[in-house]
Amino acid sequence: MIECSGRNALLSGVFILVVLVVEVWVFSLESNRRIKALRTHVFFIFGAVLFVCSRYIWKRISILLPRGDRFWLCTWTLRFFLAVSLLLGQLCMILGALLVNKEPSYVNVASGYCLGIIVFLTFCFVLVDLLLLVGRGVIPRSLRVHVTLAGFLLALVLTFSGLWYVSQVEVKHVTLPVKGLHPRLNGTTVVQLSDIHLGPFNGKSALNELVGRVNRLKPDLVLITGDLVDSTVSNLREAVTPLRDLKPKHGVYFSTGNHEYYTGDVDSWIEELPRHGVTPLINQRVCLFGEEKHGCSGGLYLAGLEDIETRRLNYGSHSMDLHSALSGRGKGVPTIVMAHQPWAAVEAVMWEDVRLVLSGHTHAGQVLPIMFLVYVYNPYFVGLYEPHPGVYVYVNPGSLYYIMPYRHFFRPEITLFTLTCAA
Repeated sequence: MIECSGRNALLSGVFILVVLVVEVWVFSLESNRRIKALRTHVFFIFGAVLFVCSRYIWKRISILLPRGDRFWLCTWTLRFFLAVSLLLGQLCMILGALLVNKEPSYVNVASGYCLGIIVFLTFCFVLVDLLLLVGRGVIPRSLRVHVTLAGFLLALVLTFSGLWYVSQVEVKHVTLPVKGLHPRLNGTTVVQLSDIHLGPFNGKSALNELVGRVNRLKPDLVLITGDLVDSTVSNLREAVTPLRDLKPKHGVYFSTGNHEYYTGDVDSWIEELPRHGVTPLINQRVCLFGEEKHGCSGGLYLAGLEDIETRRLNYGSHSMDLHSALSGRGKGVPTIVMAHQPWAAVEAVMWEDVRLVLSGHTHAGQVLPIMFLVYVYNPYFVGLYEPHPGVYVYVNPGSLYYIMPYRHFFRPEITLFTLTCAA
């Protein structure tokens, strides 16, 4: 037992060392090669972790399978379906990279479901093993199978509750008092969409449904705060066509998220989106409801930042630049900033007259147990924050989902803001 633990520790150490060395090498490459190498690197880490999880699940499920010659057909049938499910889950990201069209393939959808099952089973069986470890000497050996079965049933609860949450798209109404808002703009409505993730796992029909819901709200503005796409323009040109049907009174605007850069095709997307009625703001701002030549008096500014991940990726000339987006504004004019990641919001709220920063990225953790890690890492997790008096940050939990068609506690969200004059 000690030898086995020592060998596992050694293998883990070697794996971590290899990951770190490869990461250093990846970030030494020029930008286009770096993105491709980074994607391969992530696939390797993801696959290795899922392989370990799958082995772990296989051992725990084996405890629960019926034994004896009478049950051999049942046992081998269950083993077969378990093996296929674990394999599909492990191949999820690779299949997603290979099979991209206007609608997700059945294989991609199935692999997303299987990936979620791997996550839930691993989480629940780890809880069971911790319970058995803590209760060693208290929990009789005869009950260990029953405790393991309880872990399996808990994973089923997470699976079916996750399916329910992800199917319940919510329109969240948020009223915000905005200091400096001109009285004629009182009641202005703004819809935020975020983290739609069009690509291998969400397609044209899902976007079309979102667009229909947004149009029924009749907003003045629609703002898309990053992670709109997960593949190239050539793969998804038809999938994004429902964006043309968005009908806000004063336009649709977009800021990039980290996944636009992961596609390796962000420049093409910046060129493509205006053809679908969407204006990208790339470290830029526009004056809305006023005139720029008069300092946007009586209006408000809308600024869009490149994703903060660009600082790490060194993706060509792309880099988040608050100075380009926010310097030189008319004094006292309220500003809305689109900044995909909450860490960018931390910097944006320090600028004068910034009244609202709209972020996404976190997905509110999407599922247990990932949400614990996401909560700890991010300065803002989900929903509305007021870091300074009269200055707000809103983190949208995602308008659809990423890879796994499950959510826990937080539903997919279309956020409808109503801006009012602050007293």
